[in-house]
Amino acid sequence: MKSSSLLQGLVLAVHPYSRGFGWVLFEGPIAPADWGIVEIKKDRNSRCLTRLEQIISRYEPSALVLEQFDRRPARRGARVKELCAAMVHLAANRGVDHCVYSRTVIRTCFGTVGARTRYEIAKAVALHIHALRRHLPPTRRSWQSEDLRQCLFDAAALAITHFAVTGNSKPQFGSAA
Repeated sequence: MKSSSLLQGLVLAVHPYSRGFGWVLFEGPIAPADWGIVEIKKDRNSRCLTRLEQIISRYEPSALVLEQFDRRPARRGARVKELCAAMVHLAANRGVDHCVYSRTVIRTCFGTVGARTRYEIAKAVALHIHALRRHLPPTRRSWQSEDLRQCLFDAAALAITHFAVTGNSKPQFGSAA
């Protein structure tokens, strides 16, 4: 049971991808409380939902934040779209508000620091959130697959965008150079 006022405004940002999901729990715009990567090999959707339910039960966030998954221009596979819809349903059943933001909104939020690509946004997040800095993946080459850790930064960018859009507190980013 939550008794501390510190826990009352937690925002859980989740970024599903083909093998699981990355998540970051924020207390404020640049104050992560916990994070992780869930990688599932079999029966992905049901096991991902089970893990998400455990995270929600443990931390009792006030909001679940996801990237747009159900409309164009989102490019998600059918399984990941179903997973995202199920995550929204789970949050609603648990009394957790949910917010969905498009890549355009995220880019707009980070555009003030010159970050437009997912990796540039990840660098901006790492620059300003010291706790995540050591998890920043190296620059991806065209022949390489995406680093698993990118999903952490995608989730963190979602949470920062949520704080900026809702006006709860705008992140104060300096230069992302």
